Amino acid sequence: MGKIAERLLALLSSSAIRKGSLATMQFERCRADLLRPIERCVRADKPVRLTLMAFPFKVPNPAKVGSRRIPDLAELAALVRLYDLNARARSVYPPGLEIHIIHDGSYIADMFGVCREEVRSYESYFARLAGALDADAFLYQHDFQDLLDAYICDPTQQAAHLREAALDWQRSFRDRPEWTDWFSKTVGMINLRNLSFGEACRLLDHASSGQLPPEYRQLERCVHVAMLRYYAHDSLLHACDPRPVCFPDAIHLTTQCRPRRLAIWTVNRGQSLLPWHGVGVVDRNGKWRVALARGVFQNPSYEPVFLNGEDTPFFYRQMAENMRTLR
Repeated sequence: MGKIAERLLALLSSSAIRKGSLATMQFERCRADLLRPIERCVRADKPVRLTLMAFPFKVPNPAKVGSRRIPDLAELAALVRLYDLNARARSVYPPGLEIHIIHDGSYIADMFGVCREEVRSYESYFARLAGALDADAFLYQHDFQDLLDAYICDPTQQAAHLREAALDWQRSFRDRPEWTDWFSKTVGMINLRNLSFGEACRLLDHASSGQLPPEYRQLERCVHVAMLRYYAHDSLLHACDPRPVCFPDAIHLTTQCRPRRLAIWTVNRGQSLLPWHGVGVVDRNGKWRVALARGVFQNPSYEPVFLNGEDTPFFYRQMAENMRTLR
């Protein structure tokens, strides 16, 4: 059994699956912590449990995702990757994996200008994709806010922690070197659907400097408020993380490289763009990937592909060079 657990850990931490280097994740320091839950699952002859906090909503930025508000080929590609990961695990250990997707959309939607109904629609469509792939046999979905409310903090405790974290941010965060990075990421997450595609593209470019042009001062203030709220909610998440209580004997995966955490590629090895930050595309070689809408829309070799009954593209297909010439 020990050898099976070691082989499963070797698979999960392999370069094909793992995002970032072993040194960055401090693998030797967390190796025993990762191996322990695998060993317990194997001894009990149960699937190895993994959790992944992800898939909140399509970010409301036309330069990133166009006008689509529900999952597309990008999310389907991520599900296929998880499906393949489970298949590889089952070749080593027949019970395979039990993967718990924890949607954090309802937890962060308000601060970025996304309504709860849109979050629920995104989650529902995501579940339909999982069902169409038969991934729901090993993949389970949860709402992070529901877990937080049920297992850890009551609303009063949550509010108190958020106020304390916000005050800490106001005292010290503005002077930290991460400010510009946080600002740029927040502009990429906040609702810009009232702007034209061209405006949204320009603002993404400006955001990398840590500020917006003078005529967007009101929007810049909204971005600062969103940064404050996100920092506070992120602080609460780490202080009151319900996952160890809700999912004992699980490895808690992440999409971001962090010390002592196992980060994974969501679609393709080497591609950091997350599915909810872009659109699904199929290139001339028939390979799936995720791309920013701005790059796709400005490239005439791509054409939109719609599913029946939908008014936004499910993916964008890159035409062969000879087809572009005929057009």
